[in-house]
Amino acid sequence: MMPCYDRGNFLLAQAMPLSIYRGLQLHESSLTENLFEHVLIHAKQANARRVTRFKVTIGALSDATPESIQFYFNSLSPGTLAEGAMLEFDRAPGTAQCPVCAKEFEIDEIYAACPQCGAFPLKVTSGNGVYLSSLEVETDEAKHEHIHE
Repeated sequence: MMPCYDRGNFLLAQAMPLSIYRGLQLHESSLTENLFEHVLIHAKQANARRVTRFKVTIGALSDATPESIQFYFNSLSPGTLAEGAMLEFDRAPGTAQCPVCAKEFEIDEIYAACPQCGAFPLKVTSGNGVYLSSLEVETDEAKHEHIHE
């Protein structure tokens, strides 16, 4: 797994001024550029002729959306090894640990309280990132080869 992105809850952006919202859009653009760069690096390491498919896992607590990643990917891929590649998305649950009772559990929002003792804030342990989870390429030796999972 290659963590590429780690931020708080996007719902906070709904009440932000337009100038800050545009900054979030720019951040999602750079997130996709980072993911795209990882795709091309791994494809070149495998001597790929082209990338046929790759999967991006988005944490439930991340503010990234499949639509924005797809939008920016479509603008980056023409003329590259990834042109025409199928982009798939997967969701990873958010998990947290209570600093008081040490209970570990899944959460749907970053500002959750412990379901066992009610403590707040929690330590988020996963689900707030975005990463490249698999990559399928076409090479001269084999039609399709998974080179990252």
